[in-house]
Amino acid sequence: MSFFQELTDREHVFEFLTQVQSPVDVRHGPILYLEDVNVSFDGFKAINNLNLTIDDGELRCIIGPNGAGKTTMMDIITGKTRPDTGSVWFGSRHNLLTMNEPDIASLGIG
Repeated sequence: MSFFQELTDREHVFEFLTQVQSPVDVRHGPILYLEDVNVSFDGFKAINNLNLTIDDGELRCIIGPNGAGKTTMMDIITGKTRPDTGSVWFGSRHNLLTMNEPDIASLGIG
């Protein structure tokens, strides 16, 4: 392969670049998993029984009107808000509800 072809090959990884090993184990399921998440603020249900699964390499867009819970969902994933009930997992090893914000950020979330 010529040098130019090597430079333009999108699948080629140069020797001086090290492959970063992901801290996330996705062999047994999705990369992000939210199940039965509920959040209320002073009696207002911001999120009611949210279930969301995102697989490795998948792209999801979250849309909705003001007050639908989009920001609250992201705050739960990043550790800024704790849900009343439910579970939130990053890969199969990281329970995000037991982690603080800096630890979640060190996983690349946030």
